[in-house]
Formats: sequence, C-alpha cells, structure tokens
Amino acid sequence: MKVTTTLKPLNPRSPDTKYVGLEPTWRNQPTEGRISALSNAFGWYNYFYGKKEAKDFAVAYLDYHEKTREARQVRTLPDSQMRLTTGWLCRMSMMGLQLSDHEQIQLDNLISELVAIKQEIQAEAQAADDEPARPNIQDRLREKVSECSAELEAMFDEFMLAGAKMSADFKPIMVIRGMNVAPQMISVISHHWKARLEEFEQAIEGKDSQLVEAYNFLTKIQLRNCIKFCEAVINDCGAYVQIKKVERKPRKVKAVPPEKRAAKFKIQAEFAELKLKSLPAASLVDKAEAWLYDTKKRKLIHLVADSHTQAFTIKNNSIIGFSTVETQQKTLRKPGDVVRAVQAAGKPAARKLFKEIKATETAWNGRGTENLIILKSW
Repeated sequence: MKVTTTLKPLNPRSPDTKYVGLEPTWRNQPTEGRISALSNAFGWYNYFYGKKEAKDFAVAYLDYHEKTREARQVRTLPDSQMRLTTGWLCRMSMMGLQLSDHEQIQLDNLISELVAIKQEIQAEAQAADDEPARPNIQDRLREKVSECSAELEAMFDEFMLAGAKMSADFKPIMVIRGMNVAPQMISVISHHWKARLEEFEQAIEGKDSQLVEAYNFLTKIQLRNCIKFCEAVINDCGAYVQIKKVERKPRKVKAVPPEKRAAKFKIQAEFAELKLKSLPAASLVDKAEAWLYDTKKRKLIHLVADSHTQAFTIKNNSIIGFSTVETQQKTLRKPGDVVRAVQAAGKPAARKLFKEIKATETAWNGRGTENLIILKSW
C-alpha cells in the first residue's frame, strides 16, 4: 500500500490551535503509546472538522490508491452517512501513518461499509415511488445527536480496546463541540450515559446477578474506569451547555436617540434675569460631566458620571449613572458672575472655580425641574 508524507498539514486558521496544536504528522511512527497517539489525533480532527471533511479525506485516500469505483461511490454519499473515524484514518494514512495489519483491515472494512450504504441508498431510491419528504429542523437536530452519539460510542470502543484504562486522551467534549450539537438536545446524550452509568454501578455493587454476569469479563478496576468514563461524558454534556450559553451572542439592542431618551426631562429653556439659555436635555445623554444651574434656589450643580458607568443618561425625568459622591451643588451669592465664568471656562478651570466657592457642598437628587438650566456638558 502506497504512503505519502508530501501533503501539507491542515491549517484550521483558528486561535484554538494555540491550545490543541496543529494537525498530527507521523514522521516518527508511534509504537509505545500508540493508542494514546491515535486517540489524540482523532480528538484533533473531531475538534476542527466534521462529516464533510471526513468524506473528502476518504475520497482523496481512495483516489490516491486508484480505487476509482469506491471513490465515486463515497463521493456521492450523503455527508450524514459518513463515519468520522473512517475519514480521520484515511487522512492519517495519507499524512504518513503506517497502519498495522489490524488497522488496515479495519479501515478497508469501514470503506466497504460506506460503499454498501451507498448501494443501499441507490436501491431504495430506485424502489421509491414518491420523492422523500424534506427533513425539518427537528429531524436535522435529531440526526446530529445520533451522529454525536455514534462518535461517543466509537470513543468508548477505543477506551475498551485500550483495556478500559481511563486517561486524559479521551475527551468527550471535543467530540460534542466538534459536531456543534444543539444545547437543547444534549439531554438525549446525557440520559443515555446516565443509564449506562447506573448499569456499571449496579454491576460493581453485585446486587443484580444478570449485570454481574454480563460484565464478568471486566475487573473491578476496569468497571470503576467505565464509571469514570460515563461520568466524564455526563459532566462534559453539562459543561458544553454552559459554554454555549456564554458563546451565545447577546441580542442587539436597538439604539434609542438621545432626543427620545430625554423627552420627559424637565428644564427651563431661558432665564432672562441672567440672560441664560439652556442647552437641550438631550445634551446630557451619554456624557461624563456637566454644569447645571437651579434658577430658583441659586444652586450651581457639578454633575459627574459614576466611575463604573463612565457616562450618565436620562430615564423619564431622572438622570441615572451619575456619582452620588462626586456630584455636588453649592449656593451662589453672586450667581451672574460665577455662572458666566463657568460657561467661559474649560474642564479644569471650572472645577477649580467650583472648589473655590465658599459655600457648603450638598448632594443633588438628579431630577429635572422647570428651574433647571443646562450650562455645559462633555
């Protein structure tokens, strides 16, 4: 059987390669720890690729080995009928992995199964009188779950072939994430493994004679490892749901114009006595600092945004998001001079001027009134 190592390694162009590495290459053939090496490779492909790529790998393998008829059959096979393990083994062989006799026989059998499935589909299509109904979204979700369940079963088979030795090489979440199962369908997978977990627990307790007999080929240590495997699948199902919640994009909130947000905020448009004209209430929206003047109480108000929100806005007739500590007001003895000076000053100068006013600082409630003039805002 011909083997090539001239193919370029795949580049998924994903930041996750920083954590899970690049495509495995086989310059040095794995002898010791072979099962672990192959499991890691399966996990890598499961993480980045799916059924479509697995089928492409299988077709490339068959084309390379001049199995034209089989390649044509697999190429036209629906992606949903493709078994990931077959595609990964084909790709690994093309990348230089020298398959053992047992592995080569297993791969040949898997390819034969794909050809048989294609032939069966063709026979059913010829026999069908009516065009099959188009699957709905629920059918697709169930199909995805079924595919994922099959891959987890294949992982469990590999685990059993390795002597039921639990290790970090078996990562169910990589299979689940790689297949992008809908979170609302994860319970189907977890329920199956919970039932299997209960069987192993009863077998190790020895209370059910039928289960004890069914699993008598396993030692107690191996049974405990089977329990750990089931628990890993169940825990990873729960973790996957939480990951999907975090990854879910937040709903885009429609932006509300400042004029609409400030429509109910009360201000005094003009104050003839000091020849003042107020800025519109909308000028306070999404700002971090502002100067206001209460014409009735002769109060100069320094409005400052809270350090967490870093901007205040308006809701009905109240300003929200301002600092209740830094926002202060002072009563003016000569309001005309001070107000004009604040209007003419920049940020630092206005703050210094306010600090020098000899009056008691008091808190402001953040509510608009018919006596409120907006002098400046930034």
